[in-house]
Amino acid sequence: MKIERLHFKNINSLKGEHEINFDASPLNSGGLFAIIGPTGSGKSTLLDAICLALYARTPRISSVTKSKIEQDGSILTKYQTEAFAKVKFSCNSGSFVATWSISSKKKGGLREYDMDLWDAQIEKSFSEKKSENKDEIERLIGLSYDQFVKSVLLSQGEFATLLKSNEKERSELLEKITNTSIYRQIGRKVFEKYNALKSKISSQKTLMEDLRLKLLSEEDLHQKQKNKVELEKLEQAQQLKLSRYEKNFDQLKTKEKRDLELQAESKKLEQYQREFEDFQRKNVEKLSKHSKTLAFEEELLEYNTLAEKKESQVEKIGSLEQEQAQLQTQIKDVISKVQELLKTEIEENEIEKGLDELLATYQNLESQKQIKLSDYKSKLEILNRELEVLDLKFKTQTIPDFRSELQDKLKVSQEKVEGFAIQLEDDTSLDESIKAKNQLLNQIKDAKHEKKSLTELEERSAKLNDQIKLDKEALAKFPKLISEKETAFEILEKEVSHLETEKENQNLKLEVEDLRKQLLENEPCPVCGSKSHPYAEHKPALDSELDKTLKTKKDELQMLSKAIETLKAQQNLKTERVEEQEAESESLKLNLAQRKEAFAKHFEFVLSQLQGKTLADIELSTNREIENLETTKQLQAEIQALKNAISVLDELHQIKEEGRQLKAEMTALYAGENLNDLVSELKKNWITLNSNLSSTRKSLSNEKENLSRVESKRLQLQANLEPKIKASAFSSISEAYSSRMKSADYQALSQQLNELSERIQIQKEKLKGIKAQIEDLKFEFFTNKNEAELAIADLSKTFENTKKDLEEVKRQLKNNSDLLSELKRIEESIAEEQQANRKWEILNKLIGDATGTEFNKFAQDLSLQRLIYLGNKRLKHLNDRYELDRYLPNEDKDQLYVIDHHMGGMRRSVKTLSGGETFLMSLALALGLSDLASRNVEINSLFIDEGFGTLDPETLDVTLDTLEKLQAESNKTIGIISHVSTLKERIQTQIVLDRNAQGYSQLKVIG
Repeated sequence: MKIERLHFKNINSLKGEHEINFDASPLNSGGLFAIIGPTGSGKSTLLDAICLALYARTPRISSVTKSKIEQDGSILTKYQTEAFAKVKFSCNSGSFVATWSISSKKKGGLREYDMDLWDAQIEKSFSEKKSENKDEIERLIGLSYDQFVKSVLLSQGEFATLLKSNEKERSELLEKITNTSIYRQIGRKVFEKYNALKSKISSQKTLMEDLRLKLLSEEDLHQKQKNKVELEKLEQAQQLKLSRYEKNFDQLKTKEKRDLELQAESKKLEQYQREFEDFQRKNVEKLSKHSKTLAFEEELLEYNTLAEKKESQVEKIGSLEQEQAQLQTQIKDVISKVQELLKTEIEENEIEKGLDELLATYQNLESQKQIKLSDYKSKLEILNRELEVLDLKFKTQTIPDFRSELQDKLKVSQEKVEGFAIQLEDDTSLDESIKAKNQLLNQIKDAKHEKKSLTELEERSAKLNDQIKLDKEALAKFPKLISEKETAFEILEKEVSHLETEKENQNLKLEVEDLRKQLLENEPCPVCGSKSHPYAEHKPALDSELDKTLKTKKDELQMLSKAIETLKAQQNLKTERVEEQEAESESLKLNLAQRKEAFAKHFEFVLSQLQGKTLADIELSTNREIENLETTKQLQAEIQALKNAISVLDELHQIKEEGRQLKAEMTALYAGENLNDLVSELKKNWITLNSNLSSTRKSLSNEKENLSRVESKRLQLQANLEPKIKASAFSSISEAYSSRMKSADYQALSQQLNELSERIQIQKEKLKGIKAQIEDLKFEFFTNKNEAELAIADLSKTFENTKKDLEEVKRQLKNNSDLLSELKRIEESIAEEQQANRKWEILNKLIGDATGTEFNKFAQDLSLQRLIYLGNKRLKHLNDRYELDRYLPNEDKDQLYVIDHHMGGMRRSVKTLSGGETFLMSLALALGLSDLASRNVEINSLFIDEGFGTLDPETLDVTLDTLEKLQAESNKTIGIISHVSTLKERIQTQIVLDRNAQGYSQLKVIG
């Protein structure tokens, strides 16, 4: 994973937009680069912006939210309304751009931040959801936020503290640096889990002891079971006796109830008998009269029906005679309207024919008129199409006036065509001439363009030849310059070699400094045996001027080496350039010749037309010829359109005159609105009225015939009924008919009489049954109800007491059984819990404790071993003299040790290291942690913070040389964040941050 570009706006003190391209010069070509600036200028803000874009977090703020930004005033530059951080990075999956942004609302306050992930290859965003973008960024990079910070942003200051802390402090620091607090939590959770299970088992055992105390003894259990059997027998006997008492009592209650029922039902019988007598008194006479008419019921009903029918038919005949008179009047009105329409008198049988002939004549004229109207519209459309060409329109003017206007325009257009006097070749149309001229014009334009290209090509060839000449002159000077520089380099290299020999001799004295500190006065030296140690406190002075001279000479040697390499590179580049230019010059000459030949061949016809003129001249004259031809073509089209329009106008005038004549004939026949509707209505009324009159006459005849038949039948039936009426003691037919009841009323009264009679009979049977039930009752113990109630109450009380005693015994026995079951269940549960707790007991012994310290210490010990291993791999490249190691069994556990390979593998505490050596150790560990955190992910961007101020000039040089070597071997982008002024001289490529008086910072990249 490599960070290629950083682009951000309004982040902390860096107001406005800023961009850093790590893949562009000078940052990609100068080896290391430094991020330089005073405290508070925003050096760490660059790292904040990178973390914001990728993870929406910063090393200084673990959770970046809009409320956090508003509350703390962090991230967003003061008084600004928006901010963003954008990072372009590359990984195994390709190149991507991650963006974090936030802005203010119109009404104040901030919106929630947004995140975007842009795939640079397919030019598409990954998702609209910021959570999905964050997860995808982490997947692409292959590192979580914590891993990224430890892999890319290296702060060796924490490791400097780690080196000199005791075992407890070292474990806590490792936990913080590696973010492995999870091991402490695991150890604490194991301890808590084990103790929770242990406490649960203890509680269950205590519960078992309590339950055993509540169990019945064997003697009590046997007595309770015996009491249960005796009480069950007593309860059964008492229940049986109580049941028999209650049965006797129920029979006494039944007798009392039956006596009351017998009394009530006797009163009902008396009431029913009175209701029967009242009904007979009111309705017997009516029923008797109706019964007398039943012998001649059908004849009586038929006679009455015929009488009613006669009255109905007399009324109907009167109504039909009135309707007939009305229809005859309406028919006369229709005849009058038809004669008025036809303007002549007409017979009734000729009315329909006359109306049809009138309508046919009128419709024929209407049809002719419509045809003329259609022709008029069709011709008008043709006229308008012709007029469109002329940009004219036929509106409200008269046809003759408009025709005169068109004639005038035709004359003007013809005169214009004659004025152009264009002569066309034989068998050549105007369109063909225009097309030929346009083709010639296009060839002329192409010839102009090609001629211009040839001129430019000739100029380019001449300039290239001049440049080749200048470059060859410059190339001839390089051998002499390189020879002079190489001679100077050899002389200076010998001087440096001599100075380094002197420096090595001086360093041998420095390497025994640690041994001198261990010498004790009057104790023999382990090397020489002497008890006098004059240099233990007063060491000999060293020549500091040697260091300065050596450094100066080395710098000069390095600069001279770079100068030689630069000259050689420039010579090679210049040689390649001359060769390329010569090849290009030959190619241009060949191309120019070919194109000139092709130009003369392709534009032969155009060139033949020049005749002393330029291409621009013949282009202008051709354009004029085309314009004249196109104008003539347009005028000819207008002339033809005018002729066509005049012809159509003449046809329109003829159609209009014929239409006026047809309209006059139609008005003479009928001047109204719609003749068709009028004729249809008259015909319909005529047919309907005649049909209705015929139907009414027929109905009237039928009704008179029906009346005659009904009257004859009524008189015959009257003669038959009169003897029977007199025999039944009725004075007349009407009296007999009025004595009849409605059939439903007669049936209802007859049914009611039968029901009253049946009800009395049923009531008598019911009384008989109640008396039989009273006689069947038997009494075993009591004949008195009060005596029975007292006996039942006493026995019930005794029975309830027995029942309660039995339930209590059963409850005690059930409780004892439940206690035994619960004891068994708890025993089984304890066995299961003990089995399950076995693994937690083992884990607790191995890694558990109340604070989680033991497991955390074990995990941090493993982390330290791995970190030391990876750190030593890095340290070997930084300085092969030292190797970091943990304590041995006989050494102090609170210290880390270094193995000094220049002193025969001697071990000593890291606390004896100088400031520069401590920095190298801590830097190696920081790089090791980067390797540990990134694991299988290749990290090609590193930022190292803090600690360079503790280094002496020589150690700083060694450290920077080592980092440059790391950068060269791995092609990593390595940035050093510091305010040390020496770095400005040592590292030429810099990102410089300056802070102005308003508190805002600006950055610039120099190299």
